[in-house]
Amino acid sequence: MDLSDPTTAALQAARAIEAAHQEGAVYGGLALAVWGEPRETRDADFAVCHADLDGIVGAFEQIGLHPQVNFRAMTFGGNQITRIEVTGMAVAEGFNVVDLVEPRSERFARGVLQRAVSGNVRGQPIRVVSPEDFIVLKVLSTRERDIEDAASVVRALRGRLEWLLIAEEISALALELPDHPCEDRWLRVQREAG
Repeated sequence: MDLSDPTTAALQAARAIEAAHQEGAVYGGLALAVWGEPRETRDADFAVCHADLDGIVGAFEQIGLHPQVNFRAMTFGGNQITRIEVTGMAVAEGFNVVDLVEPRSERFARGVLQRAVSGNVRGQPIRVVSPEDFIVLKVLSTRERDIEDAASVVRALRGRLEWLLIAEEISALALELPDHPCEDRWLRVQREAG
């Protein structure tokens, strides 16, 4: 097994998540490559809702990998992130990180997984967050790069996005998460997209 690239790491993480009877959908830089302007990424991110971390760690171990939880449910803006470093076979430095990204709004987290798009990568079924949910997840994040990533998807899919869904989610999340500037970050995404 070669974990020398984030796609391989994502496929292994998807297997572990499924083996643990959990739901997850690819998010982050790998989803950006599907919906927007690709950029380098060095990890595999999955959107989750109430993930059974012990079950996922056990599933990694069952497929011969060695997971180590670096941090658990750390709040970053409107999301909570759990970072798992996975070692095993030939692992290139930096390509062995899996982040489980759980929106702090359980309602939205469930919706993200319900709206995820199914596909096939290297012969393995995998789910990817919808472009609308990708944008909203990036609004819930905290980095400047997240604004740029969301704007990239807006530019790439402007005429095909469900704008009403995005607007409704941003409005609902602004009420659910008053400590995070959802509406301000959404306006910044729109300005950046042009």
